[in-house]
Amino acid sequence: MNGNEKDPKNLIITVLAILLVGSIGASFYFSRKGPILLGQEPGKEICDALPLFTGSIDGGSSEMMPYIAQDICHMVFASEKSDSAICNKIKTTEFKGQCYSAVAAKMGDASVCDAAPSEARDRCYSQIAYKVGGAATCEKVQQVNERDNCLQSYASRAGDSAACRKITHVGNRDNCFMNLAHQNPALCSEVSSPQARADCQRNTGR
Repeated sequence: MNGNEKDPKNLIITVLAILLVGSIGASFYFSRKGPILLGQEPGKEICDALPLFTGSIDGGSSEMMPYIAQDICHMVFASEKSDSAICNKIKTTEFKGQCYSAVAAKMGDASVCDAAPSEARDRCYSQIAYKVGGAATCEKVQQVNERDNCLQSYASRAGDSAACRKITHVGNRDNCFMNLAHQNPALCSEVSSPQARADCQRNTGR
């Protein structure tokens, strides 16, 4: 391919970017004015009128691509109106999970995540835990590694050693205490591994 030829992949990405920007701008505008109906067709809102994306991009989810503009539009509507019911209109699982997270964070209500698809529910809880509910929200996460990561992230950001004690895996729990020990060296005594505890005490001057 010479320098004057257009790379089809780049062209698709450019078109997709324009489509996304347009859909986000439109949805922000219309979300302020309420659902906009097209003609006299009941329930036919502006998001549903956005075009489907029929191209493909290497590495992109085949499930996500056709509905990406419509899904982002619905996600913005849902967040602006604090209405998780709109999230149900989203076709792709990833965007649907993000939609519930955005509404839950805006409403300050972790129970909004309860209605998220099962495969996106844990991520929803994890994404809002710092703002909504703290460690109690992390404890709703079913997958152990995801729950440990949620608790460790929350503990680090909030300086909450009690969240560290709720972590299941010993190594993750020790790392959590060691991260907080820089502010509270006494936490080194709660590190289970003798070697890690000694390292913690040495690093904190205990």
